[in-house]
Amino acid sequence: MIASAIRSAPLASVGAVIGEFSAGDAGLGFVIVQGGSADTALAFAAIVLLGVMSVGLFYALVLAERLLLPWVRETAARRP
Repeated sequence: MIASAIRSAPLASVGAVIGEFSAGDAGLGFVIVQGGSADTALAFAAIVLLGVMSVGLFYALVLAERLLLPWVRETAARRP
């Protein structure tokens, strides 16, 4: 259960960027909002960066789970 909760951390980073859309004055969300009207390439680069960061964080957490909690994979494979 803890391992599956840890895997939701990349979604939290996306949520933080969405929060920056409305109330931020710095960060990726601010860059996306400001770049959407002035510099479209910068906005798309920020979106791609957010995606790469989220995927990288997800796989880093999967690797940490495999190294630190090896029994989770064994017990999950035995569940019906």
